Amino acid sequence: MNKNCIITGATDGIGKQTAIDLARLGYRIGLVGRDLQKGESVLNEIENATNNQSLKYFRADLSNIKGIESLSYEIKEEYDSVDILINNAGAYFSEHLETEEGLEMTFALNHLNYFRLTHLLMDIIENDQPGRVINVASSAHFSARLDINDIQMLKGYKGWTAYCNSKLMNILFTYEIHKRFKETGITFNALHPGFVDTRFGDNNTGLGKSILSIGKKLIAINVVKGASTNVYLASSDEVKNVSGKYFDRSKSVRSSKVSHSEIHQEKLWSYSENILNNL
Repeated sequence: MNKNCIITGATDGIGKQTAIDLARLGYRIGLVGRDLQKGESVLNEIENATNNQSLKYFRADLSNIKGIESLSYEIKEEYDSVDILINNAGAYFSEHLETEEGLEMTFALNHLNYFRLTHLLMDIIENDQPGRVINVASSAHFSARLDINDIQMLKGYKGWTAYCNSKLMNILFTYEIHKRFKETGITFNALHPGFVDTRFGDNNTGLGKSILSIGKKLIAINVVKGASTNVYLASSDEVKNVSGKYFDRSKSVRSSKVSHSEIHQEKLWSYSENILNNL
């Protein structure tokens, strides 16, 4: 297997499991995470578990646009082409936080990160033969309450709503970039991994963390099942020409009504571009 795959948020949860499963299939994996020591430990763990030595760890803070730009340079120094980009990094923040660049944290990490990194790598995703871009979203997008005129929730922040909104943004972005770049042959798809028993939400305190912890014990699926749709979209020939879709349990399903709003898709795209142009 001579395919290069970049996975963000690859040191925990479904990102890590996706890396393990694709490494077993022989893919060359670029793992992206925030913590250097943890990243190197996970890399060694995956190498030992899969006997795949074609792994590389990239340290980056994906809530920071400059960090994303530096990451893209490092990836291009390592690889001439990228066959698969899995935008997986994300988090839930119960309290309002801002990035170093003054952006609302959930918006920056969960959406703008996907938007910026994908654009920066487009030239090498197109190299050789068209690649695949996979955006990890969530069925939480069905609960979104996105005000397209207040995308960063300046009028009032609610953590879970911000998370649901960001997952809707992942799907809006997927549909819009598919429309704009379908002639390239690159495929763009979003997915719901399921409610997975990971460390998701552990960065919070209080009621939100408690509810998530109880939910994980009662109804969460294991991380192998959670990573399965990622692996399917990355590796299966069944979807090599499928683009602009939303998947659940490795099946194309219909996303929410608002996710199909072309007005929302275009406005989010323009807003994201304007943010980046003014940083």
